[in-house]
Amino acid sequence: MVSGKLVPLVRNICACKYSPSELTEFVDISQKIAISYLKYLEVIGRNIRPKKTEGINELEDVAIDCIAGLFTRDEKGEFTQLKRYFGPKIESNLILNEMETASLLRRLVVKKTKQELSRIFRERDPEGAKIVRNIKVAIRSSNELKSFKEMGREFVYMNIEQESDGGKDDYQSTAENKGGQYDVENPDNGNSQKLKNAIPEKVLYHYFLEKYVPSDSVATMMKKMLEIVVNFPEYQHYLPIDVIAAIIRDITFQHVREKLSNDIDINSPLCDLQAKEIEKVNQHIIKLIHQKINQQYLRKKKITPEKANIYCRAIVDFVNESTQGKETDSNFKYLKRYIPDLTQQQYREKERSIFEYLVKITKKSLRKKLKELL
Repeated sequence: MVSGKLVPLVRNICACKYSPSELTEFVDISQKIAISYLKYLEVIGRNIRPKKTEGINELEDVAIDCIAGLFTRDEKGEFTQLKRYFGPKIESNLILNEMETASLLRRLVVKKTKQELSRIFRERDPEGAKIVRNIKVAIRSSNELKSFKEMGREFVYMNIEQESDGGKDDYQSTAENKGGQYDVENPDNGNSQKLKNAIPEKVLYHYFLEKYVPSDSVATMMKKMLEIVVNFPEYQHYLPIDVIAAIIRDITFQHVREKLSNDIDINSPLCDLQAKEIEKVNQHIIKLIHQKINQQYLRKKKITPEKANIYCRAIVDFVNESTQGKETDSNFKYLKRYIPDLTQQQYREKERSIFEYLVKITKKSLRKKLKELL
């Protein structure tokens, strides 16, 4: 962008006096800021891209999805969020300069990106999001577990006295000196833990697998992981919440899969009967959802026959994979199977409200019928 152009660009956008090229330029600037922040999060260890990326421009898609809400308009065609944010500065007698405007825009885009990332992660991995919520509840409910935030990540540590060379562990002493908050600003304030490397996730996974008990609560599993890292003085004695959640999710899934493989004789008559009963449940749910699509959307001409067919096929995939012990995809990925060119932004603007409602109803109905079967 040409230096000195941001201030008039923001003024025109907020006053609805912009040209199409100006709006495109402003969106591009906002997207680049979001991409920069997302790359920063990846550098510090956050998993921004899914394990199986949908395309080369995955990060760009995530960025545009995050900032899309800033460009919602009201009935007058005004960008309400942008006008509310920049309006007071523009309407005041103070003269805006490029540096201040750039700083304001970056602050707005980063804040919006943070908010939308939570929603995106919930859509992409609902089971993982549920585990993260359980972890945070466990921390709030425990006197032994405490957390702190650093560089956009949340970490957990044991808030108990552990004698080392003449006193408590550095990470705990420092946290207590800060009223329970870990001191990340002053590395010389007894904070030798900060200078150590984090334990590799594969190493933690290997040792935790030996201690894993399916009946353990989330709090108990967290304590076991923290006990593991304490036994490795070369590593930090605290763990990122997202790493804990990923390990719990992977080990739990692996345990269920192995248990099913070991306990069930796939050739037994009982297994055949169970498979047939589950298939009946699947067909019942699929038929129910297909009827809802036709009655609630297709007959009322809210969607086209082609779109109704796509929703039906995606629901069939979701139901079958949910009852076959397979790891389910995100709602976006189910639709992308049948709409290859679908982007995150298009999904959010055109597909999400209807399809997420259908998936929600499917889950609820499937859960009810399977409980009756059990």
